[in-house]
Amino acid sequence: MHTTIITTFGLILLALMLFIGNKLGFSQQTLSYSFVALWLALTVINGAAGMVTANQPLATELAVGCVVFGVPVVALVLFLMLTRT
Repeated sequence: MHTTIITTFGLILLALMLFIGNKLGFSQQTLSYSFVALWLALTVINGAAGMVTANQPLATELAVGCVVFGVPVVALVLFLMLTRT
């Protein structure tokens, strides 16, 4: 359940960054790089917290972290491909 919540948060963060960044006049390239960097940092922090507080093994956190990081990034790539002019 926690994985689903965090992944959904990533998708919401992506949508907000693209929407608000577009309104502020940032390019999609800048927003994309910013999102990927921010989301990678948040995913690593989430994995570290899982290892420390929930005593999850590193292998489990790496597998879950790939899903948590990958789903919003794939959504970003699909968005960029579909809105390409």
